[in-house]
Amino acid sequence: MIQEGPRCRHKVPLLGSSKLRIIESRMPLTEVVEEPSVFKPQDDAEKHCRCYKGAAGADGHTHLVDDIESVSLQKSTYYSRVSSEYTQNRIVKGGLKIPKKGFRTLRDECLKAKKLYEDPEFPPNDYSIAFNGVTRRSYVWKRPHEVIENPRFFIDGATRFDIQQGELGDCWLLAAVSNLTLNPQLFHVVVPRDQGFVEFYAGIFHFKFWQYGKWQEVVVDDMLPTYNNQLVFMHSKTKNEFWCALLEKAYAKVYGGYEALRGGNINESMVDLTGGVVEMIDLRNPPPRLFSLLWKAYRRGALIGCAIEPDRPEVQTESILPNGLIMRHAYSITRVTMVDIQSLGPKVQEQKIITPLIKPHLQNALAIMNKTLSGVASTAGVTSNLLGMFHLPQSLVSLTNWNLSMAFPEGKAELIRLHNPWGNETEWKGSWSDKSPEWATITEEEKKRLGLTFDDDGEFWMSFQDFVKNFTTVEVCDVTPEVFDHNSFDEENGNENQVDQVQKRWQMMIYEGAWASHHSAGGCRNFINTFASNPQYSVQLEDPDVDDDDDLCTIVVSLMQKNVRQLKRYGVDYVPIGFTIYKLPPDMQPEQKLDTEFFKYNPSIAKVPFFLNSREVTTRFRFPPGTYVIIPSTFEPEMTGEFLLRIFTEAKRK
Repeated sequence: MIQEGPRCRHKVPLLGSSKLRIIESRMPLTEVVEEPSVFKPQDDAEKHCRCYKGAAGADGHTHLVDDIESVSLQKSTYYSRVSSEYTQNRIVKGGLKIPKKGFRTLRDECLKAKKLYEDPEFPPNDYSIAFNGVTRRSYVWKRPHEVIENPRFFIDGATRFDIQQGELGDCWLLAAVSNLTLNPQLFHVVVPRDQGFVEFYAGIFHFKFWQYGKWQEVVVDDMLPTYNNQLVFMHSKTKNEFWCALLEKAYAKVYGGYEALRGGNINESMVDLTGGVVEMIDLRNPPPRLFSLLWKAYRRGALIGCAIEPDRPEVQTESILPNGLIMRHAYSITRVTMVDIQSLGPKVQEQKIITPLIKPHLQNALAIMNKTLSGVASTAGVTSNLLGMFHLPQSLVSLTNWNLSMAFPEGKAELIRLHNPWGNETEWKGSWSDKSPEWATITEEEKKRLGLTFDDDGEFWMSFQDFVKNFTTVEVCDVTPEVFDHNSFDEENGNENQVDQVQKRWQMMIYEGAWASHHSAGGCRNFINTFASNPQYSVQLEDPDVDDDDDLCTIVVSLMQKNVRQLKRYGVDYVPIGFTIYKLPPDMQPEQKLDTEFFKYNPSIAKVPFFLNSREVTTRFRFPPGTYVIIPSTFEPEMTGEFLLRIFTEAKRK
């Protein structure tokens, strides 16, 4: 039934070795488009359900229509830098147990006993690194003071430049942590301040992660795996700073070991660090006013990640393109802004560019450009007497100003700042990259405002146009879905509409459930005879906005699989999940369970674009007021597991 198909337009960024199964919904119900290369329905009615529309057609008869979830497979999207060949099969007894005692109690006991804490739940052995206890090399677990003198938890606070990736393939986590450092208030929810290596040091540290609706405290000791007296996994750029390494260890403990972090979705780590909701943007089919949306998300402190998914699945993992970008790799967006473009005179520009910009980095390129510059220069209005070798900088400046004026006729450039968690010289090489001529058109005041540096630290700028052209996916994680509420944002002034913010807030409903075999694991709408056995949740929508004219209600539905990564060592993997939404007829009560006959004669009002083997799928809808039934399901019947359903609706502020 499931076969290799063409690429889908929408994907969830995945960092890991498992296949990304993208199961595409076909909408609307009345439109049937045959896609034999993607999905070949079987003759069995269980696999290719057929149903009648409730209303009769012009000829007075009901018409047979198909309501099929079509299937395609896509290779894993993007990965982390190091793909260690760890074995993936090991069955161990027991699982992660939450400590009965909290951090302060355990620390006080250790201080009183004058001993350093040893975590019984996450022992310093190879089974905490690899599922089968077989590692690539012989690691030695050491405490920070055994690795270096004068260890510190923080040195001058925490910044995105502290983070250095080690031998573990978890750049999906690093990218989210990099973004988290930009929000100090939220950062110190995850990384509490009340710990360190000076006062009350007892070899014990604690962190907090959002896990399926609750914030969970995770306590660890400070023993870290080393090789040749060097930390082997995430670490700080400053040798005696250890918040990065200990944060990663605590996160590994949550999911049962370091190997459990090898490969994952950036949306997983963003949700675990914020408790927020992630909405994905396909840059190959971007929404309107995308720059304003990203600008607003940045201003609200949302975590934003992005990636490049190749058109061909055979593209090598994390291959570096000629422009410096990396395929199948997680980046974090650390700033969204606009800058003023100025056309300065050639003499002023020559002085600004040659020292220290052009002279050490572009002089060789200028000689090559001299051969082809004449034709372009005539178009730009640059006279031929400027093309001598001694005047090439002026020519380049004139061309740069002309090109920028063509690209940004209003004199403002929309810029995106990105961070590569590798933290090295692997950066974008195009326009607005480090030391590119475009920066000569920015005033010193603007440079100071941007905090502009040209270090080999993995951080770089791109124009918004280049960003959309090169990247394929953006994921925005906000504590509430307000980032995507276009009505509350003043695009012209870049300010949130205070009136809307006062009148409206988001109300969240959380439901925990499970797909149980032979009971509530009915599969998607393709399996009409079992679909009604899935859990069903009703929600009443009322239009809270008094100012809008469309009389529609916004609802954001997020479905999350629970405890799958924790079971990764047992070979458990994410199954394709999604949800379908039906509008409840006026003659039915909200508590009344919809049966098979209802689904045969009533089309859904909406559904997820794809069934995905991702931890979480989130979709936004706009519906008229009324009662709606949400049916979360796996793609096929008898796919079991626990889930968390979050429903965000607009509500009036009382």
